[in-house]
Amino acid sequence: MKEKRQTIQKGLVWEAVTDASDHPNAEQIYERIVEKHPSISRATVYRNLNSLVEEGKVKRIRVLGGPDHFDRTLKNHYHIQCIYCKRVDDVELFEDINLSEQNINTNGYILESYEIVFNGICPECKNMRAAE
Repeated sequence: MKEKRQTIQKGLVWEAVTDASDHPNAEQIYERIVEKHPSISRATVYRNLNSLVEEGKVKRIRVLGGPDHFDRTLKNHYHIQCIYCKRVDDVELFEDINLSEQNINTNGYILESYEIVFNGICPECKNMRAAE
């Protein structure tokens, strides 16, 4: 992947993603940056996030029913999303999922890649629901 030029703004976006202990969405990344750098625009953050994804420096996590989230970990791994608060976390599998064209019917598609996002209830939402 072609690396584009490094700008101060791209560096701020990169730092916000790599410093995050969670998997923030673009709006959360913008909010974290704008606290320290109020002149940065939402469009600049979104554009630089897309650029970092295209360059292979940040991983985009596509989830159903919500905005994309972003991950600093590039190695192949899986995620779980809370069905209530939409938080995204890593999932540790004890056995690797092996999906290939030999294992599944792709209906004529050539399998290039896949993403798996599990759905569940995070510990915080579980506790809040138990307290109701």
